[in-house]
Amino acid sequence: MSKTNSSNLDLNLLVILDTIFTERSLTLAGNKLFMTQSAVSHALSKLRHHFDDRLFVRRGNIMEPTPLCKTIHQNIAPSLKAINQSLADRGEFDPASSKRTFSLGLSDYLCKLLLPEILRLIDSRALGISIRIMQTTYEKREEMLQSGKLDVFLGCPRNYGAGVLKEKLFEDREVCVVRNDHPIKGEVMNEEEMAENEFAALSLSESGLGFLEDYLYRKGVQRKIKIVLQQETVIPSLVENSNLVGSIAQRLAEMYAAKGRLRIVHMPLENTEFEVSQHWHSLNDNDPAQQWIRSVIKEVAATLPPLKGK
Repeated sequence: MSKTNSSNLDLNLLVILDTIFTERSLTLAGNKLFMTQSAVSHALSKLRHHFDDRLFVRRGNIMEPTPLCKTIHQNIAPSLKAINQSLADRGEFDPASSKRTFSLGLSDYLCKLLLPEILRLIDSRALGISIRIMQTTYEKREEMLQSGKLDVFLGCPRNYGAGVLKEKLFEDREVCVVRNDHPIKGEVMNEEEMAENEFAALSLSESGLGFLEDYLYRKGVQRKIKIVLQQETVIPSLVENSNLVGSIAQRLAEMYAAKGRLRIVHMPLENTEFEVSQHWHSLNDNDPAQQWIRSVIKEVAATLPPLKGK
């Protein structure tokens, strides 16, 4: 790579790189930036010299980014997005006229539970606003908030840094689901059944099985894990056609049990409830646009019925 450091780089060139990356064409990038193709080509030459890399390789009519270009774009895109949105949303935020895209971190379980109503409210109040859903591991969420890749994420509170703020939305509980004719017959499995059966388990962590497994470990309870997934909504379909026991959130379990193909079975444990909160970075605490999307999420969560007891 060139020894020239970033302080010598015209930051306007990064806007051009971002546009070429998006459009995959020098001509289309020029049209979008109101520049001639030769001017865009000249800017690309400067970028290639600075980074000592071709950055884009022509394949037919398409400009394909190199691996280095993909890395650069991944790092600069959130900052450029934040700058553009700050300029667009100066002063009061008007959702009815805004064209903003919000990036929300939601698991598939929370998408199924909340997303249809979130979209309904947005469509009724702010047709120009769009949503991008991203699924991440626990370990990456704080970094993605700070970098601007995420505006808000929903999930269980963890030991995030002081820069991450949160607001409780609702409670749920870890339960198990089994097929209707599963050998486990009661509404609450006993400790022997929990030890003998194989489980389909959820993990949104890179380092382990997360909340439930940590809780079971502290209680001295061991179970056989047959498969670990990051997609909680897949677990019921696995359970329907096997002897597996699936551990999922109760609100999700109730949706599938209502279809008549699964039964809910509680674990022989107390205090398996967990809190779902929305999280955002303190840098955006007073941002009118982010305050608006957080208020929409809170409004939708408030419509959920109280959690049923065991």
